[in-house]
Amino acid sequence: MTGWLFRRCLDALLTTLLAVVALVALVQLLPGDPLGAVIGDHPIDAAQRAALEATWGTNRPPLEAIGTTLTHLLRGDLGISLATQRPVTAMLAERLGPTLLLGALTLLATFTIGLSLGLWSALHPTTRRARIVGGVTLVGYALPSFVIGMLLVWGVAIRGGLLPPAGFADPLLAIDASAGTIMLDRLRHLALPLLTMVLATVAVPLRQQRAAAEASVRQPWVLAARARGVSAALLAFHHVWRPALTPVVTLVGLWLPMLVAGAVFVEALFGWPGLGSLIATSTSQRDLPVVIGVGSLLVVLVQLGSLLADVLYRVVNPVQRQP
Repeated sequence: MTGWLFRRCLDALLTTLLAVVALVALVQLLPGDPLGAVIGDHPIDAAQRAALEATWGTNRPPLEAIGTTLTHLLRGDLGISLATQRPVTAMLAERLGPTLLLGALTLLATFTIGLSLGLWSALHPTTRRARIVGGVTLVGYALPSFVIGMLLVWGVAIRGGLLPPAGFADPLLAIDASAGTIMLDRLRHLALPLLTMVLATVAVPLRQQRAAAEASVRQPWVLAARARGVSAALLAFHHVWRPALTPVVTLVGLWLPMLVAGAVFVEALFGWPGLGSLIATSTSQRDLPVVIGVGSLLVVLVQLGSLLADVLYRVVNPVQRQP
């Protein structure tokens, strides 16, 4: 196990380095004027532009710019934002918390709901409710996350007035509000982004769990346990669910890139102050240091999640633990 974990960590490190190199190269080769994030709509002459290009290093050849950026990244220097003139590290630190909160709750809710409904659908495959659940989740999977989000904003926030349509907190909330009031306000603003992410992704673990559980139901040990009169609850969770859990664990590593991609649209739509909305804004402004910083951090998070999924797979699968 130790040797495998060491090799897997090396693979993750190599993949991360290659992904970051590709990211830096693609960002540096993007068309457009990176100084637009600095000068905005203010007219400048050629001498002022040349001075700004020398200051920000935007006049370097592409290969030199790529090499310089990678050298700074390896030293932990993410640079300064062209748009805000703030350290990129500080901007990432501010945005990481909301993204991790939304992502962790989405992961927890998606797999809890997906695994539960998938197991229930496998044990009741011919019922009308199982067909309805499958149809609704399939529609949610087929629709892009931003479409689901816009429908929820229109129906729940605008028409119903039940939840705030965007933002992280109520700007009119009193400064001396109690902790309970602040927590309730955060939950109300979190509800629609979280619901959007869950509806857009819950079909993946649900369908995988249902297929794995249906295969487990037909196994000889399940038929033998049913013949011995094992209770329905013990049969479902011990004899069906545990063997069916192994293939579902692998979904965590495959599902994380989907979560990251969906978070970009969802955070931008709901004004959620996370990494997704930051990279969307920075890309439109061609704020290269921020785009590279956010992209590199997302690559690291995805690789860590994939590594965790592989470790969990070996834990739940006894065959993989054999030397």
